[in-house]
Amino acid sequence: MSEANYRLYRIFDVLHGGCLLKGDSRFRCDAYRRAARILSEFPEDVAGIYEYEGVKGLQKALPIGKAIVYRIVEFLEDGRVEEYEEILREYGKDAVEFVKVRGIGPATARTLVEMGIRTFDDLLKFLTTEEAKKLFKNPEKVYENVLFYLKYRNHLLAPEARIIVKAFGRLFPSAVAVGGYRRGEPLLEMLDFAISEKDAFRLALSGRYDRGHWLWGGDRIPVRIHIYTPEDMGSVLVYATGPEGHIRTLEEMGGVEGATEEEVYGRLGLPFIHPFQRWDGEEVKMALRGELPDPVLPEDVPGDTHVHTTYSDGSMRPEEAVRAAVRRGYNLVALTDHSPSSGGGLNEYRLEKKYSDILRLREKYPYIRILFGTEVDILPDGSLDYPDEVLSRFDFVIASVHAWKDGEDLTERILKALENPYVHVIGHPTGRVLKKRPAYRVDLYRVFRRAEELGKALEVNANPRRVDLSGNLLLAGEYRGKVFIGTDAHREWDMDYLYLGCAQISRARMHRDRVGNLSL
Repeated sequence: MSEANYRLYRIFDVLHGGCLLKGDSRFRCDAYRRAARILSEFPEDVAGIYEYEGVKGLQKALPIGKAIVYRIVEFLEDGRVEEYEEILREYGKDAVEFVKVRGIGPATARTLVEMGIRTFDDLLKFLTTEEAKKLFKNPEKVYENVLFYLKYRNHLLAPEARIIVKAFGRLFPSAVAVGGYRRGEPLLEMLDFAISEKDAFRLALSGRYDRGHWLWGGDRIPVRIHIYTPEDMGSVLVYATGPEGHIRTLEEMGGVEGATEEEVYGRLGLPFIHPFQRWDGEEVKMALRGELPDPVLPEDVPGDTHVHTTYSDGSMRPEEAVRAAVRRGYNLVALTDHSPSSGGGLNEYRLEKKYSDILRLREKYPYIRILFGTEVDILPDGSLDYPDEVLSRFDFVIASVHAWKDGEDLTERILKALENPYVHVIGHPTGRVLKKRPAYRVDLYRVFRRAEELGKALEVNANPRRVDLSGNLLLAGEYRGKVFIGTDAHREWDMDYLYLGCAQISRARMHRDRVGNLSL
């Protein structure tokens, strides 16, 4: 991504928050949000397009409206967007983020601003007052949600990290993103780069490196630099990729030394251990005994089992989703739209229409299996949102919880859903949304054991805003059952994050015969 694209992505994110605060039309606010997301993934430099092709070139290249295009032109011509600066002057940086906190909707955020509450410090103080009870049913819970948001506010999600990694790599070709990014961690406090001496010198001279921060796109991005030479590149890559438990075990065996990573491990009598598998050191001992399973890598996975379309809340029409899967080399894709209880889900009439579409697409694209699927809601009593006679028609059924009360224990709901004979997998089993909300209450030990008993699967949801189940939980719970990896894609670029699911499964040391995607 170019620096202009990144800066515009950040600007439109603020414009979206400001639009909600002002109470502008939902259409306009959604346009800003869509522009931010498109620019965060757009592969070409918008500045270059504008320089050579002008406004028409931008309109042709970007699937956005004219008003958004002219905001981009304003930035490219003047280096600023007046509306963006007005929003920051009027509301400040904190207030436009209030809507990102769970439990604070646009109308409530607007009320807070009208009350003179413009910073998170002000908001936290307000939530401890009696006055807060007039605005919130449970101010204490909102207070917790604010603290949760602030804890992870400056962490990078995988899509944000990916933007920066690509840009850094274009400027410094020797750079290798290491640390948590290379291990497939979904949330990062900072980015680590291993870099040659020559490129490290260029970085220092660029004037864009200041006390552990790369100055790019208008941001101070926390980075940690690890310099390598041809003679010690392997040892630097291993050390910089980490984590601590993995490195400590290698050092106890004889040290980390080599020009390549293969040489580092070979000197210790070990096969190469993939970064996805590096964790607490137990994987090293397993590899030494010849017991460490092969990692599950994106190129091993034949298809995505969790994709939404315009039949529910996805942005891709069914054919667009199929073509996106084909572009990624898949030989199967499951189109798993929501059931009615999730807003915009399919009633039985629309299910028939979707099924007809899938039959047509199967004829048009015979070289890819198109599964007629659903993500059916698990209702409060544990029953499912479709009757069994409807569920029996699907090729693939994901059962998920999407609504619950604060503090509710969802274990029994999920256990009951597992009993349904038509359910193949439980979707995003902890319900977490990174930087937005923690997991709901669920006894994963009981869920794991019951899934194993029934031969049912749990999902490793690879959507970069979820990554649920995590490899840590799979390891800690000693899960021995089956899993499916799905990206929960609501737009095409979500499908690019399948690797996050692969990383969790590989960390959990799961054998390939337990990954359902590989045997569908």
